[in-house]
Amino acid sequence: MSINFEYYKVFYYVAKYKKISLAAEKLFVSQPAVTQTIQKLEEQLGGNLLVRTKSGIELTETGKMLYEFASKSIETLDNIEYRFSKYENLEEGTIKIRTGSNVAKIILYNALEKFSKDYPKIKIEIATGAPDQSIEMLHTGEIDMVLLYLPYNTEYSNLKTIECAKKKYIFAMSKNYAENNNVCISHIEDLNNYSLIVPKKNSAIRNMFDEKFKNIITNFHYEIAQEQMKKEFIMRDMGIGFIIEDEVEDELKKGSVVKVNMENATVEGSVGAITLNEKYATFATKKLLDYIKR
Repeated sequence: MSINFEYYKVFYYVAKYKKISLAAEKLFVSQPAVTQTIQKLEEQLGGNLLVRTKSGIELTETGKMLYEFASKSIETLDNIEYRFSKYENLEEGTIKIRTGSNVAKIILYNALEKFSKDYPKIKIEIATGAPDQSIEMLHTGEIDMVLLYLPYNTEYSNLKTIECAKKKYIFAMSKNYAENNNVCISHIEDLNNYSLIVPKKNSAIRNMFDEKFKNIITNFHYEIAQEQMKKEFIMRDMGIGFIIEDEVEDELKKGSVVKVNMENATVEGSVGAITLNEKYATFATKKLLDYIKR
């Protein structure tokens, strides 16, 4: 026997409210439509389910048995629909993010501040971790978003990469370092004559650095992952750093930091997000990504 599930749903509301009119109102259908559905259900089951009385509707013994079984399934499904609507309307949910502190500063903090004001009921969980491990967690559904330096190559078909911001990387040094070391750079190779502060090995920025300056710049003194720490080394007159220009923007304006003004000493990079593709990403994750891309 194959009976339309909607028949059971109509019966459930009639049995619950004991009135055709209230059931029709709840289901947003006409009273005749409710009556016809109950008749069809009774025909297919082969027995009466309801008895009309002056005070409303009463269930037969068969109706009482059916209501007992149907109520569990209908109420569960109604609760699922209710919870789903809350997730869809961003009234409930959690976004789990993995990122590095540098990337978070560049694209996450401002976006998250605005997002949280608009959707205060969405919980945010943020952790740091190596990109490879984070991508694996994203692929298996343990987290919702990874923010990182690009490019990053992933072979997982259920993931998508979105570029969120372009950044310019420069060679910069403190004014004191330049003066104390009589820094003179006519060619890019001249950087090898000084103490160099470069990105950590196997990072996205280092890969970009190596691609641009392979066999040209080879004399490294410090290899550092954090942009803030690279800036600290620069400000302590410890060398020439390969750093995001924005990180030392104020110091460049003040003149306490100077950059190597050579066209081939500047590199364009980007920062972005990797999420589950459109089919699997949550409503909240997709909305936060909109804020980040702004």
